[in-house]
Amino acid sequence: MMTNSDIHSQVPPTLTGYDHGDLLPTTQLTPLQDLVLNKVDDNYPKLQLYTSGVLFGVIAIVTCLFMILASPLDLISKIIILPIILAIGAFATRLTYLKALTVCYGVFKDEFIMRQGLFWVSTTALPYTRLQHVNLSQGPLERKYQLITLKCFSAGSGEAEINLPGLPAKVAEHLRQHLLHQAAQNQQIEQQELNTDLDPQHD
Repeated sequence: MMTNSDIHSQVPPTLTGYDHGDLLPTTQLTPLQDLVLNKVDDNYPKLQLYTSGVLFGVIAIVTCLFMILASPLDLISKIIILPIILAIGAFATRLTYLKALTVCYGVFKDEFIMRQGLFWVSTTALPYTRLQHVNLSQGPLERKYQLITLKCFSAGSGEAEINLPGLPAKVAEHLRQHLLHQAAQNQQIEQQELNTDLDPQHD
């Protein structure tokens, strides 16, 4: 049977000597929903509308043909199900288009922000101090509309932390150079501050 002294001996000691600083009230936090962000090119939602329309259209047509030719269901059931399949395809195409309209980004002093999402909104903020490299990619359909996808990779991550589609070619290249310049500047300042802290002769 454990005594009170045994129980107290298993409780980790309270951490001392670390100052968290003053607690910030929520009124001093930057509200992300109030950030003014830039929309991507208007051709991007159109591209998503066309590609998703073709994709879901083909799926709906193939499904309908299967229902008509190979399904064992009776005629009345087929007549009821076929419009439902077509409506689902049209609804999915519409959602893809609306989601593409939500893609936006912002270039700030210390970080790069991207936001997207229709029902579940995702906001990603990448500080320049963590930015490792930036890639530009362009698929065949993007090339037709002169659009480029910008991908930002952070330190210690094998996948792109920010995947921003729908940028015009000139904007994408300008943005890539700006992000890399900001990352180099911030990382240089951070390294200088670290060297200063480690310098034993620094007063």
